[in-house]
Formats: sequence, structure tokens, C-alpha cells
Amino acid sequence: MDIQLKDRRWYILIAGITMLIQFLFFKYLYPFPNFMQDSYNYLRSAYTNADANMWPVGYAKLIRFIGFFSHSDTLLVFAQYFFYHCCALYFFFTVLELTISGKWVKATLFTFLFLNPAILYLSNYITSDVYFIGVSLVWISQLFKLAYKPGVFLLVTHVLVLLLAFTVRYHALIYPVISITVIVFCSVPLRVKLASIISILALISGFIGYTTGQTEKVMGTRQFSAFSGWQMASNAVYAYAHMPSRPVITVPEEFAAVHKRVTIYLDSLQHIPMDFRPDKPLMAFYLWDPSSPLQPALNAAYIADNKLHLEKMAAVSPLYNNYGKYLISQYPLQYIRYYILPNMLQYANPEVENLAVYNDGSNTVWPIAQEWFGYKTDKVYTVSNTREMRLFDYYPAFMVFIILLFTGVWIAYLLIGGREFTPPQFRNAFRITTFYWIVHFGFSVLASPVVLRYQLFNMLLGVTFSVLLIDMYLRRARYR
Repeated sequence: MDIQLKDRRWYILIAGITMLIQFLFFKYLYPFPNFMQDSYNYLRSAYTNADANMWPVGYAKLIRFIGFFSHSDTLLVFAQYFFYHCCALYFFFTVLELTISGKWVKATLFTFLFLNPAILYLSNYITSDVYFIGVSLVWISQLFKLAYKPGVFLLVTHVLVLLLAFTVRYHALIYPVISITVIVFCSVPLRVKLASIISILALISGFIGYTTGQTEKVMGTRQFSAFSGWQMASNAVYAYAHMPSRPVITVPEEFAAVHKRVTIYLDSLQHIPMDFRPDKPLMAFYLWDPSSPLQPALNAAYIADNKLHLEKMAAVSPLYNNYGKYLISQYPLQYIRYYILPNMLQYANPEVENLAVYNDGSNTVWPIAQEWFGYKTDKVYTVSNTREMRLFDYYPAFMVFIILLFTGVWIAYLLIGGREFTPPQFRNAFRITTFYWIVHFGFSVLASPVVLRYQLFNMLLGVTFSVLLIDMYLRRARYR
């Protein structure tokens, strides 16, 4: 199960060569990065060196770090693509240590990790997605190692990686729960376990406290995340908007103004067929669209990079958090039917969203991008006609297939007694992956609409363990 040094060098060489070939050809087709609304907020945070904003600032710190050397957009895209490759190699080698694998397994995993077009295209985005996927691959690889060969150095680095993930994406809110659970069961002295758990809780608490203070300083409202209140209201209003009928209700005085705006807006949609309504997809329409009735100022320009507007959004975030909870409490079954259940289905069949379009369909960028990257104009272009991006329209179906496959190999694992013929380190890693996926499912469905780019890390895990188990089943059948 240990990989020979020469094999490691060979994999690293092939990964490096294929990375460069893909990158050079891709940048010929797409000379400029891909931008979406999130991108401009990250760039503004990097520009001002902000320690808090609507989005976590960990990725903005990476942009600023790269900017210390150069403001070249190509360098930034290459840096995050290279970072992903380093993290994926660490994951790849860790997985190959879990069990004996056939050549077809190694080839399949290598291809999906390093020749995956979704990773290549996502690396061209100015967003935290690929950076977070890379950090997550290291995080879960360390959990696998902790389960069968724990050590103090590994625990220390794991705590630091966990903190890094926490600064990059709010989805990492579930990571401490999973890490602490694994540490509780790993074979290290009790004092080491306690020290590790206390360190995790202390660092995360310290980060939350610091971010809360910085949010008050930067945005004028004391809260850890202004985003959470808006997300709560957006989810609740989406469900409320899709109810076939909405009885007139008298809301508490504090919600009267926002509820009036919501009601007037929803009434204006009654004559529009559902297929043509702007809020039909389960997305973030009520959160970010300039015409959303939740916006404190309608039709505001450059919302993600509009400091005054973001401050207004932050100011009403606590109110919107309570308003969202109030709507849910009034219509709990409708909330389940029109938000939770659709989002459960969307977890398996996620919206392609920005992966299938270049630059949100525009040929211009916002001023902050032009300023940070030193563009002479706000115009961007591609050599490609972008038709190949239609490939990502098939990724949701592929995600459905992966979930069914992963579920199938799990059922087979239970029925044929997988514990009897799988190595202990693999069994532990399989349990950790399953535990992660269960927790992630619950968190994702409740937190926000699921989109494809949020699911790529799960795709990597699902393919990895499905292929490994299928190989073990085939070898067992062959030698029985």
C-alpha cells in the first residue's frame, strides 16, 4: 500500500506536465479570468486589506499575497490552479496508502483529479472555490491519516489547516465537528486529544470574535456574518413566494416594512407564468438581485462592491434573520415543501450556475477588477466561442450517478461484509467520508441553495471511494 518514491516522482512529473499543458492551452482560449458577483467583493477586500466583509476574507488574503509579487491575473489563476494540484497530489498519495489498488483505479483517480475540466474552468474564476477545494482535500486527507497513524505534528498542522478552511468558506462551519469527532477516536494519549480539541475551539472562537469585531468596524454592525441573516430571509421568502396562495397575515411591527415590500413584489409576479419568473430557479435571487424586495435600495449598481449598499445590507441583517425565522415559523410545512425538499433534490442534481457561462454573459468587468489587474479598458474577451462549456450541463446528471454509485457500494459493503476484506485504514477513511457527507448534506440543504461548484469536492470523494471499493469487490470475486 506504500507508494514507492520513484512512483511518487512519476505521478508528480505527469501531474506537472499535464497541468502546464492544460493551463497554457486554456489561457490561449481564455486570456482573461472569469468573474461573477463574488469576485468583485473578494477583489475589494484584497484592495483594502479588509479583515471582514460579506464573504469570508481568506481568499482575499490570497489575492493580496499574490498581488505583493504581481497584479497579473494570469499569475493569480496559475497560483490557484497550482495550489489545487499540490493539494490533490497530497490527497492522491494519501488515498493510495489506504489499500492495494489496481492500475485502472490509479488511472481513473488521477484522471478525475488532474484532468477534470470543471477544476480547470473553476480555477479561472476569481472566487474561493478551487482554493477551498484544495484546502478541503488536505483537511480530509489529514483526517484519514489521523485515524491510522496519528502524531503530534499531524495534529498541529491539521488544526492550522482547519483554521485556514474556516477563513475561506462558511461551508467549513461543519469541519470542526468532523475533526473533533475523528480526534476523539484516534489513538493518541488523552492529554493530546484534549489539547488538540481545546486548540481547535480556542482558535475558531478567537477567529469568530475577531471577525465579529472587524465586521462592526468595517460594516458598522456587530455580527460574525452579515451574510447569514440575508440567507435566512432569502430562503424563507423563496418558499413564501412559491406558495400557491398566501393568506394575509399581520406581522409584528418590526417586520411590517420589509413584509410590505415583499408582498407588493410577489403580487406583481402573479400574472407571470412560473417558468418565466425571475425567482423560479432555487438560487440567490432574493439575496443578490438588484430588484429583490429585500434590497435596502432597489436597483443598486455593483452591489457586491458597493460599500454604502453593503453597509445597509449589514445593518438590516439581524432584522432579516428574525424575519426569515418568523416566516418559517408561520409556514413550517410550506417551507419544507417549497425550499427544503427542492434543495434536497438540488443537492443531488445541482444547478450549473456560473460554471456554464463566461463572465455572467457580459464582455465587461467592474471597475475594481480593471483597477486591481491593471486593465486598460473594462472590456474582456475570449478566443473560444465558449460552446465547450455546455459540457457542464451534464455534470448534474453525473453528480446523480456518483451519489447512486456511492450509495450502491455502501449497501454492497454492508451486505457482503466489507469489514472482512478491507484494510482498517480504508475502513476508517470510508467512515470519515460517509460521516462528512451526511453532515454536509444536512448543513447544505438547510443553509443555502446548492449549486454545482459547491459539490465538486463531494464529486471527488464520491468517485474516489466508489472506484476503490469496486476494485476491492472485483479482486475479492476473482480470488474467492
